[in-house]
Amino acid sequence: MIGLFKKSNIVKGERNEDLPLTHDGMPDSYRPNGLCPRCGKQSSFETIGELPVTFDGAIVHPSNGGAPYRSYSDKVISMICRHCHQGVVVVEEEWIGDHPSRSGIVKGGEVSFRGIHWWPLPQSKLSDDIPAEISNIFIEAVQAYYAKAPRATAVMLRLTIEAISAHFGEGSGSLAQRLQSLSSKNILQPSLSDWAREVRLLGNQGAHYDPANEVTMEDATQLLNFTQELMKYLFELPAELKRRRNL
Repeated sequence: MIGLFKKSNIVKGERNEDLPLTHDGMPDSYRPNGLCPRCGKQSSFETIGELPVTFDGAIVHPSNGGAPYRSYSDKVISMICRHCHQGVVVVEEEWIGDHPSRSGIVKGGEVSFRGIHWWPLPQSKLSDDIPAEISNIFIEAVQAYYAKAPRATAVMLRLTIEAISAHFGEGSGSLAQRLQSLSSKNILQPSLSDWAREVRLLGNQGAHYDPANEVTMEDATQLLNFTQELMKYLFELPAELKRRRNL
């Protein structure tokens, strides 16, 4: 995969190392660059160790005459971010070609390992400018998201929007009514209000069984990113402006 990147897309890192293609996802051994869950910066990563986790019962006899070893289907690796110089732990599962081995779809192809869980959790370090009762709920949404639970993510993000509305004095009535009130007070600008309503609707959808209207990971990704930007707009930017004015 790395070899397919074009040279024109390569940028330089802090130590003048090559960073192939900006990768908005988390790093793993398959693509050792991306967003650092600790510092939130685009970076490249160095793998400093790995251990197998789940053995599949097979014994591998290397063709080069090396010692036989037990085959495994997932492993844990430790990587160092070249920007903040801190460690990240990644649990990876085996892929064959374009499918994880556990899917049972085996059509041949390159064997690789790709990340499924990261520690620390990305997006879990929030600004102190965000009220704790709001950030705590949002972090639960983050935990659900990185556990690949899109419905639970949507429900917790809806609750985050509820907490935000209560913070601004809208603690009664339906969430739809609260959002309308925040919009009429110009606390929520029209585009933000539209997105907040989308969070409300998908949160409702995630809380009720309806096979025809499942919440997808793509839905959850969009809602998570929006809610984080909403908190930045409502809490972080005003606080930063106030600090600058007080200098």
